[in-house]
Amino acid sequence: MARRRQKKRTHAQVLPEDEKGIPKSMVIRVGQTSLSNHSLNQLVKDFRQIMQPHTAVKLKERKSNKLKDFVVMCGPLGVTHLFMFTQSEKTGNVSLKLARTPKGPTITFQVMDYSLGRDIKKFLRRPKSLTKEDVMNPPLLVLNGFTTKAKDPSNEKEVERANVEKIVVSMFQNIFPPLNPSRIHINSIKRVFMINKDKESGEISMRHYFIDVREVDISKNLKKLYKAKNNLHKAIPNLNKKEDISSLILDHDIGAYTSESEIEDDSIVKVMDTETVKTQRLPRKKKNVTEGEANDDDIDMDGEDKKPVETLDDEQEENKELAQAPVSTPRKKAIRLTEIGPRLTLKLVKMEEGICSGKVLHHEYVEKSDSEIKALEKRHREKMRIKEERRKEQEANIAKKKASKEAKKQRKLERRAARKAQEANGEENESSSGSDSGSDSENEYEDVPEDIDSDLFSEIEE
Repeated sequence: MARRRQKKRTHAQVLPEDEKGIPKSMVIRVGQTSLSNHSLNQLVKDFRQIMQPHTAVKLKERKSNKLKDFVVMCGPLGVTHLFMFTQSEKTGNVSLKLARTPKGPTITFQVMDYSLGRDIKKFLRRPKSLTKEDVMNPPLLVLNGFTTKAKDPSNEKEVERANVEKIVVSMFQNIFPPLNPSRIHINSIKRVFMINKDKESGEISMRHYFIDVREVDISKNLKKLYKAKNNLHKAIPNLNKKEDISSLILDHDIGAYTSESEIEDDSIVKVMDTETVKTQRLPRKKKNVTEGEANDDDIDMDGEDKKPVETLDDEQEENKELAQAPVSTPRKKAIRLTEIGPRLTLKLVKMEEGICSGKVLHHEYVEKSDSEIKALEKRHREKMRIKEERRKEQEANIAKKKASKEAKKQRKLERRAARKAQEANGEENESSSGSDSGSDSENEYEDVPEDIDSDLFSEIEE
């Protein structure tokens, strides 16, 4: 059987050591109402495109699935983060819950509004669609507007707010693997995931962009020639209306550097491109060999002269190394971001321990007094105690049922063994009784004379 081909250029092999540190996510829908919402279903698919490549893109939920089913499978699959979209049956509000497995915490956001990727593409002049190569690496995460330090340490509310934002920032930072500047290639980063917080309203906006890098040092026509070396099927610029080659380079008739006019100055950066310049081989300097210096080695056995030995001076050797060394040339490139969606606007609601079941650490709209918090903690401890007792009782019942089942099985095996032993004894008794009846019949005919039947076969007298 032929061996299956493995892609090595586009599918980079990840080492087991590196794979352990890579966070993986799962984007799901929870609840009967959310499963029947077609728009929410498309939002989940678009959000999975953001979390690629370390996410379950083709995951399909069923109406019978519960949150516990997904939490149980997070351990074997190595999933570290859960994104849960839910919709309220009463109000119809959509919520996004971000949970860290397996012990939490869970952050609940209310989705104020959202736009799908297909809706954003309708309003763009040049929409961008992602390809397989664009999602081979996770996007670049950009956080803006979050304050993790309190301005006034004496103010308890500001300290609490700073601690809450610190947990939110830590949660967002860990959804993607960290970048290693010494190992990562800049050209491999194709997308940007920006999370911005408005300080006045407190709303968090999520945007997903595609990074497009363009040359700005060359004109529009030269850019076509520059790109034609990689794609020979593209048509070259039309030179019919050009009077001079300078008009092609400078574009006098249509405006110089038309590509720069479409790009803002803030987006232009200088990039050092390292290229290996190939030059012609330097002429070799021959040794001058005089007649007196010629020896026997310079003449073949046939009498023909050998070619003079070519050598390079130290200066030529140095020039040769410099000619083959890589040359860094500064180039101006413009970076353009094209939004590809989806677009979400979130509002923080609450933060709790565990995965959607635990003590509420922070609530945005509900505030409790110290006495209420103590009463809730007491009620929670009582609830956990009853739950632990019920769990132990269930384990004891299961052990009791298992023991009774094993005893019943043992009794059944003993009866089966006794029945087999009884059947074996019955067969032995039957065989012994059969042998005794045969010997008795033989003893009955021992006293009968041998010629008892002689009269029966005697000849009839005539």
